Amino acid sequence: MKILLCSDLSNKIPKIPQEIIDSCDFVLLAGDITIGARSLKRTISVFEKLCDLFPDPLPVFLIPGNHDLPLISEIPEFFPKNFIQMHNKSLIFRIDGFEKEIFIVGFGGSTPIPGFPVKVPGPNYFTFESDEIYNSLKTIITEGEGNFSGDYFTILFVHEPPFNTLLDITYHKEHVGSKSIRRIIEEFQPNIAVAGHIHESRGVDKIYQTIVVNAGEAKYSNYAIFDIKEKFGKKIPEIDVKLISQLKKS
Repeated sequence: MKILLCSDLSNKIPKIPQEIIDSCDFVLLAGDITIGARSLKRTISVFEKLCDLFPDPLPVFLIPGNHDLPLISEIPEFFPKNFIQMHNKSLIFRIDGFEKEIFIVGFGGSTPIPGFPVKVPGPNYFTFESDEIYNSLKTIITEGEGNFSGDYFTILFVHEPPFNTLLDITYHKEHVGSKSIRRIIEEFQPNIAVAGHIHESRGVDKIYQTIVVNAGEAKYSNYAIFDIKEKFGKKIPEIDVKLISQLKKS
């Protein structure tokens, strides 16, 4: 099974070779898709272009980031039919050739960034307090149809990376990730956890057995590819992650 991870597109369409897209079973868009697309018209235009990049029937799961229009956390009628909104939701599905079912849990946005107003266009347009993030994710995991057990291949799909990892370090060398998301990972140990948000902290890390990934800004055609292979007699599959960049910043 192959997964393509992109985040922080910022109203730009990443340059990804068609052969890579064709090789993937599904796509994860981990938020901040429409920074700069403040109007509904521009937002629709972004999704039309993304549909050209990721055409049906390729499944594209998405969550909003802190900069995105809150409308994206719903299921607006302009979404392409193969785009699946995953904020505050879980889903169980199958991939041909992969024995286990996949259980994905999503939650978008981030905790508020200090110094900016909340719930208005800007960096705190779609934000939640730390307790709400933790309680919402725990409810989805424990009360939904699936569970974070060895019965499934499990994915935590968020915008804000977990605290105190290689994924949440700013240019000022400060860890600014979510303690709530780290707590969820430590308690439930999904196979992988994917995020974005901290543009300068592209990387791969581990929290216990969970592989955590920030693919970097897709605005600059940064993305990640997961190659996941089930091994006979082993509960935990082999997970290989490649961070790829097609375009350098000017």
